[in-house]
Amino acid sequence: MAGELRRSYRQGFREDILALPSRQLQKAALQIVMDVAKGRRRGRPLESHVATGDLSDCRKVYFDEVGSNRFRFRLVYRLLPDEVQAVEVEAVAVGMREALAAYVAAASRLGRMSDPG
Repeated sequence: MAGELRRSYRQGFREDILALPSRQLQKAALQIVMDVAKGRRRGRPLESHVATGDLSDCRKVYFDEVGSNRFRFRLVYRLLPDEVQAVEVEAVAVGMREALAAYVAAASRLGRMSDPG
């Protein structure tokens, strides 16, 4: 990645930010997006999973409030048009680790929910 990537936010992402339980978590999530855009941070790749559909073009970042002993939250993003020729970071979803909330929201927003049947 050369230079700073543009930032975009999938519909619903801003609501995710506002739903986080503290201002510190809201700032942390937005900082993650900025750090990814500036090349200072890179999340772990996601895969296709029966509970969330195919998120293999997305990455995840774990985070929580300063001083927390575990990471309760996940932020899902993807690089567009792809990881090799990235010009944009798209923030897709942010939410709790519990019940795969962030991943389910991301899959839903991207139209990739697995068929439960």
